[in-house]
Amino acid sequence: MSAGEPAEGGRGSRATAPVGLGIDVGTTSVKVVALSAEGRVVATASSHHGIQETADGVQADPEAWWASLLRALRGLDADLATVGSVGLSGNMSSVVLVADDLSVVRPAILLADSRGQEQIDALDDDTVATIVEHTGNTPETVFSLATLLWLQAEEPASLAAAAAWLSAKDYLRARLTGRLATDVTDAYNSLLLHDGTWSVPLVRSLGLDPGLFPPVLASDERAGSVTAEAAAATGLQPGTPVATGAGDLAAAVAGAGGLRPGSLAVSLGTSATVLAAVDSARLPPAALGSLTVHPTATGGRFALGSLLTGGLALNWVRGLAGAGAIASVTPDPQDGPGVTFLPYLSGTGSPDFVGEARGTLLGLAPSTGGSQITAALLEAVAFDIAELVDLLGADRYDAVQVSGGGSNLAAWPQVLADVLDLPVATLDAPDLSAIGAAVLAWAVVGHSCRAVTPGAVVRPRGRFSETWRRRRAQHALLRRAVLDIYTTPPAWERTAPA
Repeated sequence: MSAGEPAEGGRGSRATAPVGLGIDVGTTSVKVVALSAEGRVVATASSHHGIQETADGVQADPEAWWASLLRALRGLDADLATVGSVGLSGNMSSVVLVADDLSVVRPAILLADSRGQEQIDALDDDTVATIVEHTGNTPETVFSLATLLWLQAEEPASLAAAAAWLSAKDYLRARLTGRLATDVTDAYNSLLLHDGTWSVPLVRSLGLDPGLFPPVLASDERAGSVTAEAAAATGLQPGTPVATGAGDLAAAVAGAGGLRPGSLAVSLGTSATVLAAVDSARLPPAALGSLTVHPTATGGRFALGSLLTGGLALNWVRGLAGAGAIASVTPDPQDGPGVTFLPYLSGTGSPDFVGEARGTLLGLAPSTGGSQITAALLEAVAFDIAELVDLLGADRYDAVQVSGGGSNLAAWPQVLADVLDLPVATLDAPDLSAIGAAVLAWAVVGHSCRAVTPGAVVRPRGRFSETWRRRRAQHALLRRAVLDIYTTPPAWERTAPA
């Protein structure tokens, strides 16, 4: 595949030069991106699909992912004949069981499903120690191991009927190529990988069948080609090379151009995530169990912290106080005690994972309005991000890249810069995982491109550093006190006299 000139007209215009196609299968939608050889996004499209929230957990129909992909490709304003290679990314920790003919054995179990908690709690100390040694992570239900163990205990017939288990993007790639495989980033998220290959002794010690585990390939390796059957369904050309791809966060790192040592990436989406470059699979002792570590698509590693807040709470404030309250917020710290917002509408996430926590406002006065509540939200997320960075060693990092819808609110990157005392560059790329998948599509045919470059940089304002320090200390004090109320049993029951 030779590099050509980028299509005229920019995003949304019909691509005529060769493009790499990135496919990202998210929890609720499939996004596709056509990327020129120069790293320019020339067309995008998406299609929504639902999830199945049951009394037991959270599932999805992989067939719906495939149907969503077909709809997205039909809506892509690009000539699919120009697609020279395909890459994929997908929601992590999903478990798809497929039979020999690639038919789905049961609905896919997603990351938000916690049905494997009992099985994780039952792991013996030696197994946990082995997993920590191999991966740097402690077993939790957010890893696909929990789902595999739950299926083994509760649905052994489903495992017996399966030829393999796959992650989300692996299922779509199997439909495109007819071949089973996974990549290092998704395989690592099972906690059953060691030195780039399946830990067969560990798999067997857990009573799982090693035959269910597909080959592990590099993210930018050719995992197959578009079959004639898939070409007829999708409009892609038969024989088009397909890269293995990566989990969505690893693909987002690739889309952003990678994480160099000393860099942090913050996504201000519905939830806020922090990705930090680390030099090994061993997190600092203080961070073990509070953050997780994952491989990148290119051989590096990153630590991950996930806050179950961010855009979710911002949307709540917008619905309560109106868009004007959001637009009028300033990045300057509040004077005095001010308003404190603990925006845990659905729990805390990293580092303490208090799922029972709920949003709490303190310091309200008759004059308090939506802009003050918004300001309290921006600083609260920044303070929580700072806590995660401190667990990793704040002195290791010298720059931040921020993306996601929240980065469009100018005050938020400035608050982050002030609180972290680091320069913050904004990335204007709403579909980083799909873009990263397209970067991997180009890599599989031997071409390297950078799709996203940092935009405007905001720098910390030293004149506010002492005020931010006091605000952060107050926030930490109130956070500890309030979370103690939400723990089980609550504080007043633990301290009540007999």
